[in-house]
Amino acid sequence: MVNTLKDLFLALLNATLILVALCLFLGWKLASTVEGITTSFAEKVQIVSPLKEEIRSVRGELTALRSDLSSIQTNGGVTDSATAGRVFAALAKLDQLEQKMQAAQSRISEITESPDALINSAIEKTADEIADRIIAIRGCEPST
Repeated sequence: MVNTLKDLFLALLNATLILVALCLFLGWKLASTVEGITTSFAEKVQIVSPLKEEIRSVRGELTALRSDLSSIQTNGGVTDSATAGRVFAALAKLDQLEQKMQAAQSRISEITESPDALINSAIEKTADEIADRIIAIRGCEPST
C-alpha cells in the first residue's frame, strides 16, 4: 500500500514537472516570437519617418501658395469678381488641405514616436480573435 502511494506520488510529481517544463518552453517561445515581432514592427515603423518629412515639406508649399494667393487677392491683382471668387474658393480649399495634412502628420508622428501602443493594439486584437475562434469551436457562441 505504501509502495503504491509512493509510486502514485512520484508519477504525479513527474507529470507535474513535465507540464511545468512544457509551459516554460512554450512561454519562452512565445516571448521570443513577440520580441521578434516587436523588433520587426519597430523597424517597419521607422520607414514611415521620411513620409513625415515629405508631409512637412508639402505643408510648407501649401502655406506659401496660400500666402501668394492672399497677396494677389489683397493687392488688387484680381479685378474681376468671378476670378476673385475662384481665388477665394482656392484659398478655402487650401485651408482644408492644410488641415488634412496637419492631421496626417500628427498621426504619423504618433506612430513613429510610440509604436508600442500600436503593437499592443495589434496584440489585443489578435488575442480577441483567437478567443472568439476558440469559443466558436467549443460551440459557446456569445449571445448578441
